[in-house]
Amino acid sequence: MKTEKRRLDITKYSGSTLHPPKMKIQLLQFISAILIAFITPMSTFAQLPNLGTAKDFAVFTTIGALGNTGTSNITGDIGTNDGALSGFGAPTVVNGNIEWVNGVTAQCAIDVQAAYNELVAVVPTVVAHPPSFGSGETLPPGVYNIGAAGSIAGNLTLDAEGDPNAIFIFQFGGAFTTGASSTVNLINGASSCNVFWIAEGAMSMPALTNMKGTLISNNGAISLGAGGTLEGRMLTTAGEASIYDAVITLPTCFSLPISLQSFTADCNNQIVILEWETATEANNDYFTIERSQDAKNWNEVGTVPGAGNSSSLLNYTLTDIAANDGVTYYRLKQTDYNGSYKYAAIIDINKCEDKSADRFIIYPNPSKGEFKLLYDGHTSEINSIDIFNAQGQSIYSIVDFQSTFDLSNNIPGFYFIRVQQNSEITNLKFILSN
Repeated sequence: MKTEKRRLDITKYSGSTLHPPKMKIQLLQFISAILIAFITPMSTFAQLPNLGTAKDFAVFTTIGALGNTGTSNITGDIGTNDGALSGFGAPTVVNGNIEWVNGVTAQCAIDVQAAYNELVAVVPTVVAHPPSFGSGETLPPGVYNIGAAGSIAGNLTLDAEGDPNAIFIFQFGGAFTTGASSTVNLINGASSCNVFWIAEGAMSMPALTNMKGTLISNNGAISLGAGGTLEGRMLTTAGEASIYDAVITLPTCFSLPISLQSFTADCNNQIVILEWETATEANNDYFTIERSQDAKNWNEVGTVPGAGNSSSLLNYTLTDIAANDGVTYYRLKQTDYNGSYKYAAIIDINKCEDKSADRFIIYPNPSKGEFKLLYDGHTSEINSIDIFNAQGQSIYSIVDFQSTFDLSNNIPGFYFIRVQQNSEITNLKFILSN
């Protein structure tokens, strides 16, 4: 499609009314530009920008105040090289250093400007996109250039097409804004580590924006509104940096001692199956899954042993049987043998409802071991029944329907039954008590 489009442009251009000598020169220049577009970006576009010390900052401004309103949760350093700091006391949490007008901020100011200069110089691969992104669209990797102000409205999905190294760069020649409740989704290996938004002017993300990637404003204020989330960075070369009751998580791509390929959550009848895959691991002791209802206060769901050191694809699973029917957030924590730990991305799942209560009943629940599974349909519809503990380990399986069970020899805690009905799977929670 790109080649065809460029050919059409050449045809259109060659049919202009320019005088032949001038037309020939400009046509040659145009063809040269096309060759550069095919050749140069393949090397330039393949390289991540050098963020320097800015990679450790979740929020930073070179010249301007840095302020927070409400209760925010920030993972990563914050700082200003020339301006006031306010609003970062309790109950707001900053999981990182707070830097203010010192040698660290002086170097970061240099590195932010250098990163912006590097990103703005990358040759665009897409120049015909409208200034507004989103409204349900899905985009492949590329360098998207808008010569003026730009925005996001609704949902925007970035599709890495199976390449975990795929890079997305969005260049705006003016201000950048998002609509309230706009969401950027990453699929098929896309990583917030490889997504960059740069603007010549202010960058504003109002209430409930769910943003991914590093944002760099050149000579403009930058802000994230109430209830907003950012998996990335807010950086500006000159302008106020403002946060309002928001959650910002610094990408761990530069420091996590594992290569995380994916981290997903799938819900079925109030049971959430969390899965993640690693390509490499170094000194990895174990993983921890944490759950939150507000993306601020976290509780441990469970732990899974790591592989230590590995260079092969490894898959992990953990089951959460305590989800609710609202929005539930999950995050993955990785701990080394020496006790140090890092957090990966935050994901969420919405309305994990129990849709099977009207057809299945477990009685009694809780139970001391003996219980019955009651079903109001034809038992011939049941293909198999499996019982799992809270760690997702199978403890019982039968290829048929069974109504009476005895798990008296198992330890107290949460369990769930998975019932296979032809193409439908139903999960049911129950509790073994003392």
